[in-house]
Amino acid sequence: MSFRSLTQRGSGRGGRCRTMLRGGVSSRRRACRTRLGPTTPGLSGDQHILGVCGMGITPSSTRRNRGAWYRTRAIRALILAAGMSVGIASVVPGASAQAGSQASSGKKYYLDCGAGNDSATGTSAGTAWRTLARVNTVTFQPDDSILLRRGTTCNGVLQPQGSGTAGKPIRVSAYGSGARPAIVGGGARAAVFLRNVQGWEIRNLDVSNPGAADGTPRTGIYVLLEDYGTGKHYVVEDVKVHDVPGCDCLQPELENSGGILFKAAGSSTPTGFDEIRVSRNVVSGVDNIGIGTLSQWSRRTPLYPSGSNSFVPITNVHIFANKLSDMGGDGILVQNGVDSLTEFNIVNGFGRRATASHAAILAFNSDRPVIQHNEVTGGAAFPPSFAFSVDAANSDIVYQYNYSHDNNGPFMLLCAFTGTNTDGATIRYNVSQNDKDLLLGTFQIPVIANGCDVPVTDVKIYNNVVHSTSATALVGTLHPTPMTVKNNIFVGRPEGSTIVDTVGVYDHNLYRNITSVQPGDTHAVTGDPLFTRPGASGTAGVLGFRLKCGSPAIGAGTVIPDNGGHDLYGFRVPGDAAPNIGAYQGPCADR
Repeated sequence: MSFRSLTQRGSGRGGRCRTMLRGGVSSRRRACRTRLGPTTPGLSGDQHILGVCGMGITPSSTRRNRGAWYRTRAIRALILAAGMSVGIASVVPGASAQAGSQASSGKKYYLDCGAGNDSATGTSAGTAWRTLARVNTVTFQPDDSILLRRGTTCNGVLQPQGSGTAGKPIRVSAYGSGARPAIVGGGARAAVFLRNVQGWEIRNLDVSNPGAADGTPRTGIYVLLEDYGTGKHYVVEDVKVHDVPGCDCLQPELENSGGILFKAAGSSTPTGFDEIRVSRNVVSGVDNIGIGTLSQWSRRTPLYPSGSNSFVPITNVHIFANKLSDMGGDGILVQNGVDSLTEFNIVNGFGRRATASHAAILAFNSDRPVIQHNEVTGGAAFPPSFAFSVDAANSDIVYQYNYSHDNNGPFMLLCAFTGTNTDGATIRYNVSQNDKDLLLGTFQIPVIANGCDVPVTDVKIYNNVVHSTSATALVGTLHPTPMTVKNNIFVGRPEGSTIVDTVGVYDHNLYRNITSVQPGDTHAVTGDPLFTRPGASGTAGVLGFRLKCGSPAIGAGTVIPDNGGHDLYGFRVPGDAAPNIGAYQGPCADR
């Protein structure tokens, strides 16, 4: 039985058929994605136990290897922690993409929605404007700033005009004291809408867009480029986005809903983005996509020949240290990304108002995406939701150093659909704890599910821990294309869990409470891996998968070429001697 036969989702992202189950990275790049640095600018110490703050890891923009410093800092911190439519012109009556009154370069403009005056100059706190509509009449210049007074609420839509540059962006932020200024969209297409502009930075706002739960597409912050060319330099940082009910709508050709969305649209001028940074935001109560990039410029051979318009990449995407909760659908989605980096994010609750299957963090139609140091929990069961997905039309995707736990659905889906090809997936140094398998009728969806319409090729799964004492099936595959599965620890329920994979290449894995060792795994290890504290709840549970002295997993693995250099906990992975089995490569731990 195929996954597709189980449930039909109709057309999905980019016209794909998203069924019930959506359905060799270079050594240079792997190295550059995993080097670590000494500082974590701008993040608080409790941001993320697996992320920059919790483990002392520096974003990949600062890449220097600190060896012993990193290991010490990492373990210490862990212990201490123990969418859119084509042709839309404007969402603001009277505002357009054409130039309004001209603002001089480098000015600061003030908005006080409680006590301002739209007839004033707006160039000081004492002469602040009062309404968003007044702001929307101005075409801003590079290096200008729009400052909203703290403690105030602005109703309506912010749709400013004008473009900045990377060196002189136009900034939207706050002034004064008190709570961050709020923009309440009131059910509009977007609360903050940037259309056919570039060089913008948005910080320190509270953005919501409440409305009826009627499936109407809505967005919190929406950046739309339509027949624009390549827009450059967009930053959304330290913004709260919440209460954005919308549609569970998946096709880029149609309108979409989300918290923070970037979309390339149109049909005449190839359009994309370069340099998107979304960091340190809190996104909650949002439908469809929490944070995402979307594109109508997706067609390419051989990966996605059925896409719309010729492929235009979205480059220099860094989605970093965001907290997302209560997602109606996906948490974070990168479409059309080239060398995108999604790291140090927390997704707690996804797929909660879904009509189709979703994932917490994924890429689609992307080249060499890296998804690392993220924490995912609270996924819904039905429609099936997955912590992570190796989705359609991707090449050389890497999932590494992630912690998935206590989801009501599986840890990982590998899925391509008819008319696409997905080639190259590396899944390493991740921990899946208490994630569930799912039963649809008599069909079991395992914790790691390999299969949709078309097989994913060149899959390497190594040095992971899959620990689920309630799942009937831990791994399953439906296609004749083999996965390479090495150095993993599989722990099932006490009465036994299954691995159903007749074609995979298994070697040097450890099996505990598994009904049978995989045929061909001639170096298999069976028995208790002697984790320090398996099954511990919450974020700190990742500490429990270090290895005690005497563990049969210590030194029992096989050398993996191009192994990424370090493990989940920051310890070096040997390239010239047998590594440990599992995600921990450090010395044995007492507790």
